[in-house]
Amino acid sequence: MNISFLIGGPQGRGVETASFMFIYGVGSAGYYVYARREFWSNIAGGRHSYVVGTISESWPAPAPGNSVELALMFDGHAVLEHVFHLKKGSYLIYNSEEDSKTPDNYTMMSKALAERLKKFAKENGFEPTVKGYVDYLRQRGVEVIGLPYNKHITEIGRKIGVTSPVMLARFVNTFVVALGAALLGLSEEYVARGVGFALGKKADVIEQNKKVAIEAMKLVEKRIATLKPREPDVKRVFWNGNEASAYGKIVGGIRLVSYYPITPATDDAMTFERLIPYPISKNAGELAKYEKIGAVAFQAEDELAAVAIATGGAIAGARAATTTSGPGFSLMAEALSMAGMMEVGLVVTLWMRSGPSTGQATRQAQQDLLFSLFIGHGEYPKIVYASGDLEEVFLDNIRVANWAEKFRVPVIHLLDKNLSNTFAVMPLPDPAKVKIETVEPVIYPQTREAEAYPLNKVIPPRLLPGVSNAIFHLNSLEHDPEGDPEEDPVVVREMFERRMAKLKLIEREIPPDEKIIYYGPRDAKRIIVGWGSTKPAILTALNELRDVGFLYIKMLYPFPADLVKKHLESKETMFVENNYLGQLAMITRMFTGIEPTSIAVKYNGRPITTDDVLDAYRKFEAGEKIIKIDTDL
Repeated sequence: MNISFLIGGPQGRGVETASFMFIYGVGSAGYYVYARREFWSNIAGGRHSYVVGTISESWPAPAPGNSVELALMFDGHAVLEHVFHLKKGSYLIYNSEEDSKTPDNYTMMSKALAERLKKFAKENGFEPTVKGYVDYLRQRGVEVIGLPYNKHITEIGRKIGVTSPVMLARFVNTFVVALGAALLGLSEEYVARGVGFALGKKADVIEQNKKVAIEAMKLVEKRIATLKPREPDVKRVFWNGNEASAYGKIVGGIRLVSYYPITPATDDAMTFERLIPYPISKNAGELAKYEKIGAVAFQAEDELAAVAIATGGAIAGARAATTTSGPGFSLMAEALSMAGMMEVGLVVTLWMRSGPSTGQATRQAQQDLLFSLFIGHGEYPKIVYASGDLEEVFLDNIRVANWAEKFRVPVIHLLDKNLSNTFAVMPLPDPAKVKIETVEPVIYPQTREAEAYPLNKVIPPRLLPGVSNAIFHLNSLEHDPEGDPEEDPVVVREMFERRMAKLKLIEREIPPDEKIIYYGPRDAKRIIVGWGSTKPAILTALNELRDVGFLYIKMLYPFPADLVKKHLESKETMFVENNYLGQLAMITRMFTGIEPTSIAVKYNGRPITTDDVLDAYRKFEAGEKIIKIDTDL
């Protein structure tokens, strides 16, 4: 059983709260949920936002497509925004009090969308009102439940003793969720759990909203399904991508996160900060003697300061990270080059979003891949690594913390807005899947001068100030083994070669299954290639494709050329990416010489969906070389 849903309405008016109610309620009944949030970069003011997702009895839940089976709409704007995302057999719940409104009544609606809607209505012979479009949906086989929201909420308010217009307006999200829950046959108990989760600790407010939910559910008699309570046999978690990343940092031993606020990275650092001090488990080795352990989250004055602070923390011995997005990452270039020259291991969590410049600050893109590979001036070893789902976001944070400390290089962990705003009720990832690997510092019995960069060691010794009893120099200038500035050509060549030898060491020591993952039949002649958050959509699409493989690339630098060649040579390939240039296809060609058969790209600020992959694959089969995806859900 899989059911797709969408909850939409005015931005800043409770859509996210309603979604939390809905997702938590469904999840508490024993189901899995995979959903994502879309919203404009202005915080409120009437712009439209929505959450789209799927409900499933098993995990992984399917990634969303380009249409939904259940649409819960706060207002007429939401109906108009998503009229083409409903198909025959879908259910629409909407506020019939807005029937007479047109696109022009919604002043915050995109002008381009309003013109498209009016043009479509004219070409199809109906008035461009909410009712006109609702009737159009009915003719297409959509089941429509139109209710006068304000009238019903006012009547319910009288029943429960609430008459304040301000308070009644706050019941809308609970009212809409309850209508949807009734349509799914979800019992009152689980709706009440969702209400309690979403509304915090105000007991009186929670009780009022529970009563609203009970009364609202009586208004819907139709059923899409009956979600009977289930008992999953695994521990589960309800979180989003930012939270998964922060928890991964904590479990991975990162104890310093520096940042400057930027969408969508801020919540990663703020979750890390909110949880300080961290509780210690009984099996935490020598740390088990502590009840809790501290950490530092530092809001810097800008991104250059943030990466410099993380570098300083790593020099002092902490596992350190900084979180940012594209514009902030630009400001880090100089200090990352410095960390590369000084051979300081730190993590940069890069939450990609749509650019260039401030672009679409709250929209999806995978546009920073090439920038990540080549950021900074000069050549220095680094690792660029990407995660594709929330389990990977969590576990990969542990991996990249290990690698930064082990190889003493900057590690750029590529995440994106789609992952940031993915919300899931899913099995709790097992942190034991990734072992924490630490490097013990060198400690001399008495104070002595020490080489920070010995030529006979690819990885320099871990010397910690105040701990190692060592006098040593770390230098951003080219230097000799002692860390003193040096420009002698022989020494420069030797130091350069020693640093860059880390790339071969990284290639040898990181296991193949942490670099790439192959799905599907080994003898498939056609291969879909993807990276990052395209993974769930491609995997879901793979269930409907025969004799097709999926090569999922996680290690982007050093690029695993031999492994990729093994899977792609003599095969027809379609690369699927959330950027204009097909950047993964470009670097694959650069490092392997393999020319992509086809490239499917989407760069309008929306994630790649399951239907996008299926439609692109049909065009790939038909011989199209460049496939532009322009769907808007």
